[in-house]
Amino acid sequence: MDVRKEYLSLNYKKVEKHLISSSKSAFKRRGFTGAVIGISGGIDSAVVLCLLSKALGVENVYSFFMPYKSTSRKSFEDANLVAVHAGVTLTKIDITESVDSYFKNELNPIRMRIGNKCARERMSILYDRSFKHSALVVGTSNRSEIVMGYGTQFGDLACALNPLGDLWKTQIFLLAESMGIPGVIIKKKPSADLWENQTDEGEMGISYREIDAIAYLYFEKGYVTEQINKLGYSYKKINVVLTAYERNEFKRQMPFIIKVNSNKFKGE
Repeated sequence: MDVRKEYLSLNYKKVEKHLISSSKSAFKRRGFTGAVIGISGGIDSAVVLCLLSKALGVENVYSFFMPYKSTSRKSFEDANLVAVHAGVTLTKIDITESVDSYFKNELNPIRMRIGNKCARERMSILYDRSFKHSALVVGTSNRSEIVMGYGTQFGDLACALNPLGDLWKTQIFLLAESMGIPGVIIKKKPSADLWENQTDEGEMGISYREIDAIAYLYFEKGYVTEQINKLGYSYKKINVVLTAYERNEFKRQMPFIIKVNSNKFKGE
């Protein structure tokens, strides 16, 4: 059984049209005509940028590349390539000074703290620009990342609208091909570029191909772990996906509010 055929065999031209029309409708319902988006040079932001340019018009899309000192030069080149391809102006804002200023009195902060700070610094900038341009912040996280909790809360996970949140990463590769996204973007290894030679799959310890198949079988098909294992996926890899999903549940929810029943606390 090749389970991948079940969720990869989509008409991606129709998917593109649906995402464009749905994005256009979502903006109209909210009373906005402009979008603000962070561009990394990766495939997800490339796809979203092209969708927005078609849905809203290039003059209404504000894109930003926000490097830290460890961000690779290649990321900027790819981000610029994507912006030119979409016909959208790309604004570069370096966040090194602000991030380093925050950590100046810290003794060797671990790179994950710096990476999370960078993600939140970028989102702070995007929300400020959204106010300036009276535009909505658009997210670029895909369903695979959301399932794994692979993102920074109130950082790259923050947005008013997310066109790709219901698509698996492996579906996005095919969507990008269908949309004519430059091949160099499609072929590069997915990376948040948080530090030198960092990759998504290396950090998570599992490939997107495996994540998507396991998550699809478990969440959409209702298979139990034993059934998934019989299809060729190790218990170790299954556990990686399910453990990450449970551990990061808080990232997929609104803040928990403790309810207070006023009737219980009346009187002295």
